[in-house]
Amino acid sequence: MPNELWVAGAGSGKTHKIITEAIETIKAGGRVLVVTYTTNNQVELRSRFVELYGASSEHFVVKGLFSFYLEDMVRPYQSEVFPDRITTISFTENNPHLISGTTYYIEGRAEKSEDGTINPLHYLTPCKTKAYSGFLAKLATLIAKLSKNAPAKRLKEIYQRVYFDEVQDLVGWDYDVIKSLNKVMVDSICCVGDFRQTIYTTTFGHKAPQTPQQKVDYFVGKMKFEKHSMPKNRRCIQEICDLSDTIHLGLYDKTVTGVEKVPDEISHHHGTFIVKQSQVSDYLAAFQPQVLRWSSTTGTGYLPGNLICYTFGSCKGLGFDRVLVIPSDKHLKFIGGNAKVFDKDKTEESRNKLYVAITRARYSLAFLVEDKKVKGLPYPIWDGSGALNAVIEK
Repeated sequence: MPNELWVAGAGSGKTHKIITEAIETIKAGGRVLVVTYTTNNQVELRSRFVELYGASSEHFVVKGLFSFYLEDMVRPYQSEVFPDRITTISFTENNPHLISGTTYYIEGRAEKSEDGTINPLHYLTPCKTKAYSGFLAKLATLIAKLSKNAPAKRLKEIYQRVYFDEVQDLVGWDYDVIKSLNKVMVDSICCVGDFRQTIYTTTFGHKAPQTPQQKVDYFVGKMKFEKHSMPKNRRCIQEICDLSDTIHLGLYDKTVTGVEKVPDEISHHHGTFIVKQSQVSDYLAAFQPQVLRWSSTTGTGYLPGNLICYTFGSCKGLGFDRVLVIPSDKHLKFIGGNAKVFDKDKTEESRNKLYVAITRARYSLAFLVEDKKVKGLPYPIWDGSGALNAVIEK
């Protein structure tokens, strides 16, 4: 069987798939490595494994992406490029080679020194013992090339199955790392992700692949991965699935709900609707929804100060019975029927974050809107009780 790419929609059960397959491999005497990006997902994977297997196991290893790069791709073979041991990672959100607040590069940070040798300051901090997170994949690719794919050969001896979860967040050099592994580990890699949930960036620069289509083409066309789809959503009711499908219209298989029944205690208030900002306190008291917002400061003027909220990014991987979304102006335009509002965006961030927010809701999804802006929105408006207005305001 060739290496696989599973395009898994929100709530499709990708974590369950990884865990159950991992348990089968372990029971057959093998070892499994799962590499994932977010800390939330690392915790979830370990927890679900214990839940299904009954105990933790040294044969089931979960690592963060950058830890994997350092511990498995770089450090064992770093003598190919640098003499001093790289002890840890320097996490940086911005390119460390740019002068702060400008697009100008700091002198002496080029990929190669003037004599043509590899420049350690391109990959490492000035102390030369910490690797920049945004250049780890590039360094791993370089080491794989110089060592004739020694990291892949080592991994193949240790693990019978390697999963890369959340591959939608990988870009550029990350794909070169997988490409180097794919040359040696021809039937033991499984990559899983939902490209509609791409909201993070793992490396600096604009190296392809960047867009969802480029990424799928790289897997299937360049690396010859076998593509599979997981369109069933086991989290959201069909009404919410249908709304989420409109965000990336025509690019993915239609999402079909796996939710067979709305619980009795939820059934009196489920579906998609609008809540007026003037009624937010009443709505929070009535239904205790999880509030999701663009940033940690959104809604500070009218939300209770002690309310636990998630941003559209931090809620990724989570699910809630009831969700109250505070949409941005652009998101509100989309909700109002402007399907082209994201088309001129330079990145998919805004579109994808809306998709992530909407697909956190299992049974009820509400959008919090200023009173003066609710008119004309195509969803029922909460009337302040346990029911909905039957008529949409025009």
